[in-house]
Amino acid sequence: MKIALIGNMNNNFFSIMRYLRDLGLDAHLFMYENQYDHFKPEKDTYHIEEYQPYIHILPIVESVKGLFFLDKKRIKLLLKEYDFFIGSGFAPALFYRLDTPLDIFIPHDDGLEHTSNMPLTFVTILKNLVRRYVTHLQVKGLQKNTTKVIASGVQDITNNALERVGLTQKYIKKYLLMVYLEEENNPELKTIIEKIKKHDFIIFSHTRHVWQEDALEVQIKEDGGKGLNKLIIAYSQFIKKNHNSKPLLVFFEYGQDVEASKELIKELQIEEYVLWLNLMPRKDILQLIGYADIVVDSLCATMWGGVGWEGLTRGKILMQNIVQSDEEYKEEMGHNLPFILKAFTIEEVEKHLNDFVLNRKFYLDKASQNREWFDKYAGVGLAKEYKEIIEELYKEKIK
Repeated sequence: MKIALIGNMNNNFFSIMRYLRDLGLDAHLFMYENQYDHFKPEKDTYHIEEYQPYIHILPIVESVKGLFFLDKKRIKLLLKEYDFFIGSGFAPALFYRLDTPLDIFIPHDDGLEHTSNMPLTFVTILKNLVRRYVTHLQVKGLQKNTTKVIASGVQDITNNALERVGLTQKYIKKYLLMVYLEEENNPELKTIIEKIKKHDFIIFSHTRHVWQEDALEVQIKEDGGKGLNKLIIAYSQFIKKNHNSKPLLVFFEYGQDVEASKELIKELQIEEYVLWLNLMPRKDILQLIGYADIVVDSLCATMWGGVGWEGLTRGKILMQNIVQSDEEYKEEMGHNLPFILKAFTIEEVEKHLNDFVLNRKFYLDKASQNREWFDKYAGVGLAKEYKEIIEELYKEKIK
């Protein structure tokens, strides 16, 4: 059986491809022509040459134009030797047009992309009508041409979308995002690592800076906001009360409120306790996380994203606001949450920081348990579940 993974948002399918190949399956990655540069495989591996034979470009851009001007014959020729198809993005619409069954659809994130119509306005009426045609193809592809949909279902937005499109009978509840860890040493990071190692308490946050009121309403709809202003203020209060600690807060220049965060840090006079880094590939971020004590994702959203997964991959304590209770989460996913420092307010963040330095051994033990949790539920353990699903569906397919 040859498996084709279509699309690579967040480098998720490249990670899945590597896990499946480690487990003995002949999995290949097909990226859309307009794949974002920071979601290309070379950003996630130091050994791209090992995987190059299994990485291909599908001659189509993931866009309205791509679906309208579709070279069916060429794409079918490229995919003819493959037996099993897993898609993301607009793969259901694409395969519907190709008249080829899509075995599994895995959405990019919470919800189901390309399944909601934009409201019609006079200015953009033609554009929206064209997009509605893509939505029509996507929904038809999911309903009539897709065998199963794998989604986390932790957020209501996903559950509502599945119900709205009529996919509850096809739904398999599993995590979406997979991180494949390479234990490497990049010598180019030596200077940064030396700066980090001079401190005894490392708080690491590589999420985007989105927290100002004038932008928050829009951003909450897009990615939940991040609330990093709360972290900055709590961190400044922690510094004032812990003179014997040598903390460092690591931030990345990422997001529309970076300058606002820098101004707040300056106002609070804590610049010497903050290290700003440029955006870098995930393979390097994962290496730096290895030196962190706490990884902070979002203090506004209801579920962690890629930042949280990357922290858990390295077996770190995650600080994240989770609206669900432990019991609600267990009922939803069938297992316990990892160990998380739940925080929404400035006071909660500061309390966690203070408690960590007082009870460091306790938290390091919990961090080790988080790595075990990741391996069981989101790393190789999840990949094994994917493999079982693929093999079972393939048996049904060839009957």
